Amino acid sequence: MQEIFVKIWHRADRFAGGGSSPLAWLVAIARNHAIDILRRRRGGHEDIAEHGGLADGGPSPEASTVAASERAQLDACIDRLDAPKANAVRAAYLEGYSYQELADRHTVPLNTMRTWLRRSLMKLKECLEE
Repeated sequence: MQEIFVKIWHRADRFAGGGSSPLAWLVAIARNHAIDILRRRRGGHEDIAEHGGLADGGPSPEASTVAASERAQLDACIDRLDAPKANAVRAAYLEGYSYQELADRHTVPLNTMRTWLRRSLMKLKECLEE
């Protein structure tokens, strides 16, 4: 802190009041001083070739954007289905429920649930191809 106050004292003539805040000027000096200290502690630069294995294994920003767009399109198509059928599709293919669990949950016969899901998938395919 003392070093910063000394810098401010020695550079007081450099403050140009023209509408800028004195506090902002003081904070800028303190921030720059702190950055200088951190740079000195760090030492020299390391060879980037030594850290080649640090690449991010996740999807690229482009792949993430495409996936988000496809997800939004799929959600919009699922929302076009009747509510019970949309819930069944989400439960079966996103949450992992079995056909029997869904049939019990919606109190319909097993073959009816299979038909719901098959027809819903066909409607989703048509919607996604539009």
